Amino acid sequence: MAAVAVPSLLLVAGCSIVPTPGSAPVMAGIPVPDQAMGYVVCPNAVTPVELATHTAEPPIALPVQGTPALGSFAVATAPDGRSAYVLTQTTPPRGATRDVVIPIDLVTQRAGRPIVLPGTGPTHAVVVMHNGVTVLAAVGTTIVPVDSATRAVGTPLALGPGRTVYGMALSPTSSMLYALVSDAVIPVDTSTAKAGAPISTGLGVSSESSPHGVVVSTDGSTVFVVGQGGSDFGGRLAPIATATGAVGTVTSFDQFGLADPAAVAITADGSTAFVADSANNWVVPVALSHLGTPSTPVRLPTGDPAAAGTDHPSDIVTGPASTGEFVVTGLDTVLPLAPATGKFGLPIRVCAGASSMAVTAGTVQAP
Repeated sequence: MAAVAVPSLLLVAGCSIVPTPGSAPVMAGIPVPDQAMGYVVCPNAVTPVELATHTAEPPIALPVQGTPALGSFAVATAPDGRSAYVLTQTTPPRGATRDVVIPIDLVTQRAGRPIVLPGTGPTHAVVVMHNGVTVLAAVGTTIVPVDSATRAVGTPLALGPGRTVYGMALSPTSSMLYALVSDAVIPVDTSTAKAGAPISTGLGVSSESSPHGVVVSTDGSTVFVVGQGGSDFGGRLAPIATATGAVGTVTSFDQFGLADPAAVAITADGSTAFVADSANNWVVPVALSHLGTPSTPVRLPTGDPAAAGTDHPSDIVTGPASTGEFVVTGLDTVLPLAPATGKFGLPIRVCAGASSMAVTAGTVQAP
């Protein structure tokens, strides 16, 4: 499929989503945290986690009704660390289910009024653009832009029938967005409002529907996708060159048994991919200089009574600087992982039904 120009796509209140400098306003007189933080999203709350100390703070309640399906809520943080945005669903007792974006002020630790999105469908992924203002929310087979400053909702980009968006990754070096759909990745140039042809991967998405089944390398040169492939639907890690769209050497995890890779993260130094598998309860490192040759999986410490409830990881993210990797588990915990040693730290208890996580290096002080 050839690239399709959509002039009105990703325009909110007459403004393009081309990344621009700027930061959100801050309430005067309120202390601003300057440490690395993680934000874990659950059906009805978000738990802040101090990444350096592995300490969970009190959860932030979400103004939603009902309980969204597992995997139908995601969280993203703004570049300046002052805001987070939860994409989720709310179902009033006598009303229809609505897809919404909920802004969270990370300075006051309070969630704002939900922003209702057009259409209905699974809500698996959300990202914040480099300008810190535009939020892109996946609603079924569309990507919906939201201006967080004005709460204006723009024209959705439809990716086509059967192309439900299961994950999204924004390039750290450009305005390119990569949408994960079943069997493919769709590149979207947010600066020119063009959706490119789907890049076939042959990989089915994880049953966990993790927003981080796709990630972009630290230098922006490669998109990495995890999923199930082959005749036995075993776990796979596939690299895609962003310059050409070519799929490179695929790493198979068949030697470790059937797998269900839920998420992938790239270490802070850009050297290693860590893949979290929800079927076998392990995390496997893959050196990016040796694609095709996975290292021995690191088993989650399910046999440790102190780490009870760590089955079925649903997400993995990389913390800023030297804070390491963080695995969101199936029963309300986050496990810190030191990439150099492959050892887990003690579990961090978070809100019930934890699904995915976003991180920030700290909050930028107001000028």
